[in-house]
Amino acid sequence: MIEIKDLHKSYSTGNNSLHVLKGINFSVKEGELVSIMGSSGSGKSTLLNILGMLDEADHGSYTLDGVPIKNLNEKLAAQYRNKFLGFIFQSFNLINYKNAIDNVALPLYYQKVGRKERDERAMHYLEKVGLADC
Repeated sequence: MIEIKDLHKSYSTGNNSLHVLKGINFSVKEGELVSIMGSSGSGKSTLLNILGMLDEADHGSYTLDGVPIKNLNEKLAAQYRNKFLGFIFQSFNLINYKNAIDNVALPLYYQKVGRKERDERAMHYLEKVGLADC
């Protein structure tokens, strides 16, 4: 489902360049659970931002469900994000005027899932992670 080949990413800071991802290669099959671990500053967030199509690699390829991600327009990237990916951010990225169920159910709204099913599925996932009482 996810295939990464020879991924590189650098950031420029003044006259210096910081190469945070250097030739990353891996794949994740459908249903497989993976963890990305490393020390602070090792490139975990950068990699996840690229996987989530929030940033682009400088070099290498990223394929999601057999589709090369590099040239997706913003609308298609949003559709792929909604269909295949989920994020829990370090910072508070919820919609502050919505409750927990509505925040969790939001991607289902964009998939045109009915309100009752959205709420049931959102509650199921909140229960799975111990947040049903929030």
